Amino acid sequence: MNPPSTAPLTELRINTYEDPILQHQYVCLGHKIANIRVSLNMSQHELARHVGISRSYLSKLECGTGISGMSLEILFKIAQAFQIDVGQLVRLRIVDYKNCNAHLTSHYKRLEFLNHTKNQTVNNLHKKTHVN
Repeated sequence: MNPPSTAPLTELRINTYEDPILQHQYVCLGHKIANIRVSLNMSQHELARHVGISRSYLSKLECGTGISGMSLEILFKIAQAFQIDVGQLVRLRIVDYKNCNAHLTSHYKRLEFLNHTKNQTVNNLHKKTHVN
């Protein structure tokens, strides 16, 4: 099954996949891992310790940032920690894409707001320095 069509992640080039579909799938898998972890009331420290990776590396996996992929060993260990089959973990369903897209949309909106606020601040400072 193909993932729902989505806008390319051009402004958030967050992993090294050139193909935007693979990039989106990777980000959504990381988001799914984070959602399952949170639903199990498990901290990043706990899951990282169980898997044998650092908390910062797990954070990158969950966000899809700064790494090129995850090994099968890590996927199997994460599935084991969640007590689910690895197939369940990597199977991205429509609901997984919807949750991921909602998260990305809110992230984009925050970025747009922060950029707008930053631009307003810069413009205001520029006006103040040039008024005198």
